[in-house]
Amino acid sequence: MRTLSASMSPKSIRFSIDKEHFRRIEVEPGVTIYHLYPTLNAWVGREAPDDVNPRSHEDQALSGPLPKEIEQTIRDNAEDFYLANRGETILAESVSFQPEKQVVEIILTDYSGDAARHGVADGGTTDGVIARVQKEVADGYGIEYRKLSADQIPTYLGKARVHLEVIVGLEDRERIGRLVQGRNKSKMVKSWTIEDFKGSFDWIKEILEAANSQFKGKIGYEENAAAPVNILEVLAILTLFHPMYDSKGKAPTVAYSSKGRIDKRFTDENAAPGYRMLAPILREILELHDYVYANFQDKYKEAFPGGKLGRRGKTEDRLFPKATKPLPLTGIMPERQVPSGVLYPLLASLRALVRFPKVGEKSEAAWRIAPRDFFDKYGEELMENLFSQLEVFQSDPQKMGKAKTAYTALHNQALLLVADAERGVNGD
Repeated sequence: MRTLSASMSPKSIRFSIDKEHFRRIEVEPGVTIYHLYPTLNAWVGREAPDDVNPRSHEDQALSGPLPKEIEQTIRDNAEDFYLANRGETILAESVSFQPEKQVVEIILTDYSGDAARHGVADGGTTDGVIARVQKEVADGYGIEYRKLSADQIPTYLGKARVHLEVIVGLEDRERIGRLVQGRNKSKMVKSWTIEDFKGSFDWIKEILEAANSQFKGKIGYEENAAAPVNILEVLAILTLFHPMYDSKGKAPTVAYSSKGRIDKRFTDENAAPGYRMLAPILREILELHDYVYANFQDKYKEAFPGGKLGRRGKTEDRLFPKATKPLPLTGIMPERQVPSGVLYPLLASLRALVRFPKVGEKSEAAWRIAPRDFFDKYGEELMENLFSQLEVFQSDPQKMGKAKTAYTALHNQALLLVADAERGVNGD
């Protein structure tokens, strides 16, 4: 996960290149583009940061078919690498060339954090694969790649050339955003990755990535991020608690049916304020998700004494198989896996526990009743309703997760239970 920008020292990247493989074009006043074609015994992968790139290119993201094809081209068809590969686009502060020494120096000054303006804007996968191939060679000698002698570097790395397009003078973040969105289309960059680039998730990061947050480092905000949960899952859970679904006839089925596009709803000008209202209870909502998940079987047993949750569904396709790994957000180990199509209507019913500010009020959302205590006391009744709904949909979690009636039935019941609980607290 990338962090917010901070002051940093300029970064210098130097490598050898002859004048025949160096070209300079001033395309508009103040913006100059350099086209460089260094060999891979000169250009070292991963020396240029890629925070300006919307995608993450950590090692875990380099295992798919595309990285394998790039590596195979380097090794087997090195002389055609610059033809087969689009290369890299780098945004920089300056580029200088010393023809007598045949050395290029690229200077980066703003290359770290979500607001970075310099670095590898496109071609991060290519750069990561180059670095991996070079590291394998260097590891064989037990030294860094730049310290290898000429006779230690394989011939194919001396033959392979990578096209570097270095742009100097492009500093406007809006124009940079258009560049990275337009260039990252060999595989279409995900819209939520672009939203992260724009800073749309910054307020969520401040909460979930705080030093005292148990969720720190567990959420991936950009495509290919090496984190167990991506931001779309978080947004889907928040959507279940969005105040717009308190309106009559509405239900947050989009959290299940349109999870891949939920970032569009998150950034919609009409929906965005409702998500921001949830900021004070954001962490507790995520904790509640895992609490309900982990206690699902216990509440089932209370609702259906003697019932076997594990036997629900067809023999060859059980709905609630044994869990094999802990929940990624909290590390809690549940007894059974619970499909989202079943869990989401149940969790969404607990929106009844949230007190939202009235129109004109500046306050934010708060719990009417402690959510865990409420689920401990009333989870059994909700579970009876939940499985009644599941039977209506012929034990099909996918149908249930998309059905407005399942959400509204459970939410209406939760509202009544909350009213009963509040009357009990107030002694009425």
